[in-house]
Amino acid sequence: MKFVASERDGVEAALRRSLPTSTLAPAGRLNEALEYAVFPGGKRLRPALALLAARLAGASHAQALRIACAVEFLHTSSLILDDLPSMDDATVRRRRPALHLVFGEGVAVLAAVALLNQSYALLSEAARGDGGALLRAAARCVGSDGMVGGQVVDLETRAGATDEETLASRDLKTVALMRLMMSAGALACGAGVEETSALADFGECFGRAYQVCDDVWDETRPSEVTGKSARQDARHGRASAVAGFGVEGARLFARRLVARGVARLHTQFGAREEVTLLSDAARYLLEATGAARAKGPARPAREEAVA
Repeated sequence: MKFVASERDGVEAALRRSLPTSTLAPAGRLNEALEYAVFPGGKRLRPALALLAARLAGASHAQALRIACAVEFLHTSSLILDDLPSMDDATVRRRRPALHLVFGEGVAVLAAVALLNQSYALLSEAARGDGGALLRAAARCVGSDGMVGGQVVDLETRAGATDEETLASRDLKTVALMRLMMSAGALACGAGVEETSALADFGECFGRAYQVCDDVWDETRPSEVTGKSARQDARHGRASAVAGFGVEGARLFARRLVARGVARLHTQFGAREEVTLLSDAARYLLEATGAARAKGPARPAREEAVA
C-alpha cells in the first residue's frame, strides 16, 4: 500500500525518539534488545493504520503519531512474550532468531515490559485532558479479557475445541489490539460515541480476520514467507480457524468479517479517503492469504458469527 510506504520513515523516526532505552550504564543489553526487537525492518502496517484511523476521527498528527508508536510497542511486546519457550516456543520472528534466543529469556521479558510500560506513557501524552478513557481502553485491551486472556485461551485450548465461542476468545490476543489501534485516536481527541464505536467495530472485524488469515498462513506457508516459525498451531495441538473450518472455510470466514467491517466504516463516515485506504488494507489482507478467492459453502463458520 502506498500510504503505508509513505508514512514509514516518519513512523521509524518517531519510534526511535520514543524507544524506552535505559540511561543506566549496566543496562546496555536491554537497550540492544529493544533495538533488535523494534527495528527488524518491515512495512509498519499497524502504525500506519493507527495513523489513518486517528486522522479519520479528527486527531492531530502529533496525537496520531504517539498512538502509532504505542501500538507498535504493544504489538512488539506481545510478540516477544508469545515467542518464549513457555508460550509458543518459537525460534524465528520477523525472519530473525527470536529475541529470547539472542538475549536470553530474562532480558527478553524485561524488554517486553519496558515496551508495554512505554505504550501507556505515549497514550497518556496523546490524550486530550486527563486521558482516562484512553488509558482504561488500553488496560482492557492488554488485560485479562483482552490480549492476556486471549493468549491464555490459546495456551489452554486443544485443537478439537473449535467452537465459535472458544475461537472468539482465543482471537482476543489479536482482536483487542486491533480494536484499540482503530479507536485510540477517537478516544484521544474526544470524538463522538458513534464515530468511536464504528472505528472500534472495524478494528474488531479486521483483527479477527487477521487472526483467521494468520491461522491459514501458519498452516500453508513456510517460515521463509511468514517470517516466523511455521505450523505452530499443529505442533502444539492448539485450536485454530483452520482446524475448525478447513483452509477454504477459514478464508471465507475472513472475507465475511472484512465485508462487515468495511460496511460499518462506509455507513458511518461515507466515501472519505481514509475509509478507502482502511478498506483497501483489509482487502489486501484477504488477497495475501487467498481469502479474496474463497468459495462457499465453507465447512462453515456460521453466518451469525459475523452478523
